Amino acid sequence: MSGGASVVEAGLLWQAVERWRMLVRLRREQFERLLGEARRKDDDIYWSRRVGSYYENVRRLPGPGPVVEAVLAATRPGDSVLDVGGGFGAVAVPVAASGRRVTVVEPSGSMVEYLGRWAADAGVSDRVVAVRSLWEEADVAPHDAVVCAHVLYPIEDVVPFLARLRAAARSTCLVALRLTAPESAPAELFVDLHGEERVPQPTFGDLCAVLGELGWGFEASVHEIDSTWSFETLDEAVDSLSQSLLVAEREDGRPRVQAWAAANLREEGGRFLPPRPQASVGIARLG
Repeated sequence: MSGGASVVEAGLLWQAVERWRMLVRLRREQFERLLGEARRKDDDIYWSRRVGSYYENVRRLPGPGPVVEAVLAATRPGDSVLDVGGGFGAVAVPVAASGRRVTVVEPSGSMVEYLGRWAADAGVSDRVVAVRSLWEEADVAPHDAVVCAHVLYPIEDVVPFLARLRAAARSTCLVALRLTAPESAPAELFVDLHGEERVPQPTFGDLCAVLGELGWGFEASVHEIDSTWSFETLDEAVDSLSQSLLVAEREDGRPRVQAWAAANLREEGGRFLPPRPQASVGIARLG
């Protein structure tokens, strides 16, 4: 893990839950310190600025992806699926299109709005229900299957979160995370801009370690996926990367990000793509 040696105490290497909590806490503290007064205070404002681009990028992908395929393999038409932190429906809409009934728990109003739009476009509005809530506060009944994809990265109290996921599944509980941190901006540029390494997010390996420490049985699989970010213009890329690199409010930030983007992003099909077009995702099926 890039930068891991600088933030992980040796005594915590085999204490998976504490290591997870530490990574999330240190990353949050780093963001707050580097952003200062410009720090993000409202997640919904953050997502309202980015959901449109992310939505279009996901809809451009050639297939439903391994998480959707895992849900379909574990369920049958007519089954109920609970999608926790399901956003605008990257999992929910294709699963509903295959005959399942899906409840999406999602706290962002912007995400829920796009979920409704996509469900309507796909003709599955009658099989998709949105519950606007944090998972920790959601009032939902158990479902045949539960899926939680790319949600755990900022969750410090990971054990109760996971326990609630597992308890909500009558049959199958699927949890997906990247094998490496899902950063759109490179680590070396972060160091150049801030003079310190970016604290890494927990990844799929950390999840497996947590599940092992808890003594929960699980099956793990790893899949290659296409990148879910690209940009229509170089300016759009620079805006997004500047936010990810925590320099959107810095006078010297944008020119340096722009120089990196111009040198490293590749133009293909009228869009600007990352240098590495693929990533790996892990899926844990909890017993």
